[in-house]
Amino acid sequence: MKIRVAIIAFGLLSLVSCHQRNGQNEVVAEPTPSQQKLLNAGWTVETPAEDLTEEYGIQPIYGIQDNYFDIAMGSGCNVAVKIMDLRTDKCIRYVYGAENSTTTVQEIPQGVYYLKLAYGYDWMEYEKDNVKIGKFTRNVSYERSQDTFDFGVKNSRDEVNYRLEINVVESKLENNFLATPINEDEFMK
Repeated sequence: MKIRVAIIAFGLLSLVSCHQRNGQNEVVAEPTPSQQKLLNAGWTVETPAEDLTEEYGIQPIYGIQDNYFDIAMGSGCNVAVKIMDLRTDKCIRYVYGAENSTTTVQEIPQGVYYLKLAYGYDWMEYEKDNVKIGKFTRNVSYERSQDTFDFGVKNSRDEVNYRLEINVVESKLENNFLATPINEDEFMK
């Protein structure tokens, strides 16, 4: 019964969710085989909030200055971004950015960071041991920034801000920062 309800819910969500691409509406009518496998395993289709923090097992770290990232998403995908401390490889913030929107991540602590990025559509979630796991399930790709982002040194009063621009043109990511492909397992670490 739960599976049948999940399938109906996914179908209804898919029918009402259209993605704008080059002026055309694309309607997803039924789950892909991989999405169906996840639904059968208890995953659900969700639209997450911008901040993916405690419920995803990430303890967010905030700074006292208003250092920030502006993440400007163009068309062609949604994004989930993990801001990783270069020194410790710990995720300090985890955010979701929707297609054709701008997300601002404020109060980044002083330090040097790199990014892990997941791109795609159809975000699905699963809860295990009171921690949510989320991922895209359609048109998915993962990257790690080669660029690092220096948000200053301790005891500095200077604010530091970066604007990330992400766009997909003819199935190719076009960003204003350098990145290399990674796999899902590397992104989830």
